[in-house]
Amino acid sequence: MRLFSVLFLLITLSIASCDDGDVIVTTFDFEDADLQYCGEPGDYVFYKINNEVSESLSLKLSTSDTLFIEADTTTYNLNGSGNFVNYRRYNGDVTSSYFCSSVPPASPTVDVEYLAEAGTATITTILDLDDNDGVPFVDSDDPLEEGYGDLDGDGIPNYYDFDDDGDNVPTLTELGENPDEPRNSDGEDNVDYLDTDDDNDGILTRNEDADSDLNPLNDVTNAEVGPDYLNPNVANETIVNEYRQHSYSLASNATVVLNDLVLENEAEEIVQETLVMGIIENAATGTITLTPIFSIED
Repeated sequence: MRLFSVLFLLITLSIASCDDGDVIVTTFDFEDADLQYCGEPGDYVFYKINNEVSESLSLKLSTSDTLFIEADTTTYNLNGSGNFVNYRRYNGDVTSSYFCSSVPPASPTVDVEYLAEAGTATITTILDLDDNDGVPFVDSDDPLEEGYGDLDGDGIPNYYDFDDDGDNVPTLTELGENPDEPRNSDGEDNVDYLDTDDDNDGILTRNEDADSDLNPLNDVTNAEVGPDYLNPNVANETIVNEYRQHSYSLASNATVVLNDLVLENEAEEIVQETLVMGIIENAATGTITLTPIFSIED
């Protein structure tokens, strides 16, 4: 697992009155409020609630983008219609249902409202990907490390590659019973999960798959020895130019920052040069399943 830090930017606030100095007091005290969101592609709402003074800050984005599943930084222009920011004061406590229901509740009612029709909203998504293969992450580009290197050239870095060496035997299986001492069946060069020919018989493990079902584990000529790919006395080759299906877990953190924000109502405006709305931890979680594209050069 990797730790990520976010540099919180300086928040500047100014209130300009347009009504002979009668300024409506707004706290903008959302520091202790969690950033929450709801919605789906087409309509997202990000919001913070401070019920000590019954106020909220919300960002609405009308975008077809599927957020939080790719590491990316995307900026959206506020336009006052599909994309806008609201600051609101209410006559009572407000809950998530106010923002996330298809029909907002009748109460509380809004006493004061500011709308930002200009500015930008930037969403930065950081991913935590893990193949759950029992090998600790290493911050390295070395293809023989569990880091950013890609030993088998399948386009998936080792740290979330289900099968690091591309031999169609999962890394977790090839580690053996003690991950601290990975199995090395042939006693040569690399340990099994980094070795494309585990028994050193001259036939790639991937090609010791007689029934071509992408699973060398179930091709056994001598049950006393085990799978053919671990039996140096069996060297039958079946060309398999295909990878088996991979899976890895995904969790993402997303930071939302507003820039050049001007919140206005009929009486006054609130200017925010930079406002960090906050971080949504585990904005998206789940399992990604895919089949890597096989290159003949592999």
